[in-house]
Amino acid sequence: TEVLAADANQPHYHTGVLPKFKAGPPSSFGFKLTGAQQRALDSGENVLATIANKDGDGSCIAVLDIPCPKRIIWERITDYKNYPRMVSGVTRCDTYKQQNTPQCKRNWSRYVVSAMGIKKEYFVEHAYEPFKSCMTFHLDYSRQSDFDDSVGYWYVCDHPNRKDTCRVFYSCRLKLRGWVPGPVKNYLMKTAVKQATLWVDKESKAQLAKEQSGGMRLGGFPKFGLAR
Repeated sequence: TEVLAADANQPHYHTGVLPKFKAGPPSSFGFKLTGAQQRALDSGENVLATIANKDGDGSCIAVLDIPCPKRIIWERITDYKNYPRMVSGVTRCDTYKQQNTPQCKRNWSRYVVSAMGIKKEYFVEHAYEPFKSCMTFHLDYSRQSDFDDSVGYWYVCDHPNRKDTCRVFYSCRLKLRGWVPGPVKNYLMKTAVKQATLWVDKESKAQLAKEQSGGMRLGGFPKFGLAR
C-alpha cells in the first residue's frame, strides 16, 4: 500500500488551484437537467452528467431523487464521524475544528481513504449553509494533503413534483499528485461521484424508517454542537 506524505504540521503546497464552488443551486454554475436526464430521474435512476468548466475540462455531477426530508438527508451528509461506516473507501474521518453560526456550519476534518491498494490522507474544510441548503468544501490549505487539490459541492432541494422527496446534487473535482494508476484515477474521479448520492440515499432511507418505526419527529433542521 502506497502512502504519501500528508502532514498536519505543514501548510499545503499552495492555497488552491481548482476553482471553488459557490453556495447556490446548480443553475448558478450553468447546470440544467436535460429532458432525458429528467426522465431517468423519474424512473429512479442515479444520473451522472458532465458540467463544463472555464478551463475546458469537464467535472462530474451526480443527481438522485431521495424520498426523505431535507433534515434527514443533511444529517447524513454532515455526520462526518460516521463516514467510515457509511462511505465506501473512507477508513478515517476525524474532525479537528468546528465553527458554527446560524448561517454557516463549518467543519474541518482529516480523511484517510483507501482504494485499490493506494492510501491517501487529506484535510478538508466543509461549509454547510442551511438557509441555502448547500454545502461547499475544499482542502484545508493550512495543512499538507496527499491530494494536490480537491473542491466539491452538495445541494438538496424539494422535488418539483413529488411530496416528501428531495433532489440531491453532488459534484467534486480532484487534482492528484504524483503517478496514480488509471483505474484508481477513474474510481476517484467518476465512480466516487456517483456513489456519493447512493450512500446518502441508503443511509437517509434507513434513518427515515428508524424514525417512522420509533415515532420520532420528521421536521426541522439538523442539530449541531457548540463551536469549538
